[in-house]
Amino acid sequence: MGRRTLVAVARPDGRYDCRIAHWGVDADPIAQSRPFGTGLTASAALSAIDATYEQFVVLDRSVRTYAVCWLDPTLSALDDIVLARTADPESFRTWWVDRKNKACRALDSGGCDPATVRRTLLVSLRDRASSVHCPDDASFLRGDR
Repeated sequence: MGRRTLVAVARPDGRYDCRIAHWGVDADPIAQSRPFGTGLTASAALSAIDATYEQFVVLDRSVRTYAVCWLDPTLSALDDIVLARTADPESFRTWWVDRKNKACRALDSGGCDPATVRRTLLVSLRDRASSVHCPDDASFLRGDR
């Protein structure tokens, strides 16, 4: 199974050169990815991400990793995501998959409505991640937040 990752490399002009990896990245995100787009605004880079991605990696003064978390418990809206900053992508992903599976089962059992399940997922993300960002707000890309 692939581990799609979008890598955004900051340029001095405030734009990003983006790269894509289908099998994830670790120590060397540049070598483990291929070109995807150059000179993109932060908003344009973020708009390329949907629930088919597992990670978003930003290379600027440091390397920041964000897990792409699909909030939609009905599994129909690919753009219903948030980006959760994590220092340990592997354990975070394991936790998130388990949390999401439980949420989907709760919805399937008929005990909850989709909006409630989605809100619960978002709260648990905010409790677990160092920061959570909506992809329609690129301000978090300006500096290490």
